[in-house]
Amino acid sequence: MQRRATAGTALPEQTPPVLNRDWRFYTGMAALVLSLVMPLFAFLVPLLGLSLAQSAAVVGLLIVGGPEVIGLIGIALLGRNAFQYFTYQAKRAFRSAVLATRVSKKSYYIGLSINMMSWIPIYLYGYFPTWLPSGDARIYILASAALSFILSMFIMGGEFWEKFRRIFIWEGKP
Repeated sequence: MQRRATAGTALPEQTPPVLNRDWRFYTGMAALVLSLVMPLFAFLVPLLGLSLAQSAAVVGLLIVGGPEVIGLIGIALLGRNAFQYFTYQAKRAFRSAVLATRVSKKSYYIGLSINMMSWIPIYLYGYFPTWLPSGDARIYILASAALSFILSMFIMGGEFWEKFRRIFIWEGKP
């Protein structure tokens, strides 16, 4: 696969892979859609009039076992080319939504302040756990801190992601 640099970012853009729409593609997509829809049929099982044990077995197959097996069969039918195509489309959507968009200075600093403030509950929980409320409130506070940290990464925009990427690139002299 060739890579070419885009004008707005330092990240290379891949050439789009070719998606073969043959019988394997359509059968694999049908299997994936069936694996996503299959758990919804569990709501219809009580209407069948089966015994409790039979209903539990059918619901278990519709929710737990069946979708995973059919999903794996669908992925196997789609093959490597389709996987590369969908991976390319997901990366392209992520780049256009997050990495290529420029944010204002105000948005960057808002994201940075949310990022820094999200560390406060985690720090308190690590060193002073009695300062946080007990029970479910503690879980909600820590979960909201983690989610606000993730959200702040997207608020800071593509320039932050470029700075973050450069951390892992050695630019010294050999």
